[in-house]
Amino acid sequence: MAQIILNNVDNFVGRVKQNAGERPVKSFQPLVRQSSIALSAVIVVLATACGGSTTSSGGGLGSGDLVVGVIAPFTGADAGLGPAYYAACLPAALSVNGNGGVGGRQIKCQQFDTRGEPADAVPAANQMVASNSNLMAAIGCTSDEAATVVPILDRSHIPMFCMTGQSEFNKTTLKYFHRLVPPDEFDAYAMVGSALFGPGHAPYKRFALVFGNDIGSQAFVGPATNAITKLGGTVAINQPITLGASSYRTEVAAMLATHPDVILTEALGSAGTYMKEVKQQNGTPIPFIGTSATIDPVWFKDVSDAIGVDDVIKYYSAVDLGYNLSGPGYSEFLTQLNAATSTFPAAAKYKGRGATLHLYDGVIMTALAMVATNSKDPTVYNPAIIDIANGVSGATVVNTYAEGVAALKAGKKIRFVGAAGENNFNQYNNSQQGYILVGVDKDGNEITNGTLSQAQTQQVINAGGG
Repeated sequence: MAQIILNNVDNFVGRVKQNAGERPVKSFQPLVRQSSIALSAVIVVLATACGGSTTSSGGGLGSGDLVVGVIAPFTGADAGLGPAYYAACLPAALSVNGNGGVGGRQIKCQQFDTRGEPADAVPAANQMVASNSNLMAAIGCTSDEAATVVPILDRSHIPMFCMTGQSEFNKTTLKYFHRLVPPDEFDAYAMVGSALFGPGHAPYKRFALVFGNDIGSQAFVGPATNAITKLGGTVAINQPITLGASSYRTEVAAMLATHPDVILTEALGSAGTYMKEVKQQNGTPIPFIGTSATIDPVWFKDVSDAIGVDDVIKYYSAVDLGYNLSGPGYSEFLTQLNAATSTFPAAAKYKGRGATLHLYDGVIMTALAMVATNSKDPTVYNPAIIDIANGVSGATVVNTYAEGVAALKAGKKIRFVGAAGENNFNQYNNSQQGYILVGVDKDGNEITNGTLSQAQTQQVINAGGG
């Protein structure tokens, strides 16, 4: 069972954001942007609905509910990101709560809407920290707002798992920051690699870079430009577009006049409008390659409604991290994700979304770190997250929270290999994997078209300066 509790905060106006095919995601917006304004949120209390007995609180684990803050855009141009991260927290909470909790403490998932804007993210992060002394971790923190959010969380000693791809975090010294995906520049390199070496087409030579004018999308442009030009390609046009515009007729005409072979893009919330006008003006779509963020049910519906499912299948491809989507870790994730649909009906749509898998693993690893150290103090359990992710000498591999708790109670050291597979954090708390080249089927499900060889990947990275 799930109980929805709305926090009542002054000076806020209720607003409902609804993605296609979903029940509304409830969030709240400030009437004005001021750091002193509290950010309202939705708290979902996940009861121990999946069975499993609870245990009394450990001496160092405290008592009462724990909160995982999902700090991300739930409204604004990048509103499609927040639900994918929320869909990671819910099954993780169910898995933990259904197996005794964290020393008997239950996990709740709470949304904090940044709108994808640094100015809105600061009061959101401050309110999240100030109003939740039981905040065990935060997830989300995208490229849109990470530069302002991450320092707040680090100073507050809150372990965080961020989906930012900004290069400033490639060699960060922030102890509480964790990144389970490559930086944006690697997505950019993979897109160029797909254009040059991908299956089903001759190498593309002329590129149109059509990215949103938001911070996150623009992070891809520089690395892609460097790689393209140094590998003999031509950037026919670099076209930042204003997200949310009702028409891109002028921009599309300017792009088509440069005669590109392919479009590289991330323009969340606006791709359907742009691609529809490409098709109208050109007669047919142009091949377009998206970042991993475009592998999303909301994005698929937007674009397929605009140009037709058949044209999406024919002309669209993307890059993603390689996932098996199988094994005991993924099976537990999928079971709990399906159970979470009683609270969030759209949850099951994210069963193959890389960000959702990774952030689910992040929450589970944090809970296991608390159990392993028998501590509610993040200064104590935060270092254990890396040990549990990477494993230490003699560690037992576990795939679920239940397995991890059992092994810890037996006095064993553990390595958690969860829904997204192995993690390998470096000294900068960055964990990276290889890329696959993907497309979608008629239902928007990801299908693998090929991979980039190590030699091809390294060639593009070297050219791009990575």
